[in-house]
Amino acid sequence: MAQQQTSRQQQMDERNRREQDAERSRDWGDEAAQARTPEDPRAMAPRDALGRPSTGEPV
Repeated sequence: MAQQQTSRQQQMDERNRREQDAERSRDWGDEAAQARTPEDPRAMAPRDALGRPSTGEPV
């Protein structure tokens, strides 16, 4: 019985770890795909301080 509980706990731990890894590995494309409307800020590519699409390099 204790072995079943340990196994079940390990399965839950593994599932939680996979969900956390998936959440951490999301990028802006994943966020854009989840945006509901085109006006949603998540639907656009990241922008720099001047409002241009950003490549991640500082202005």
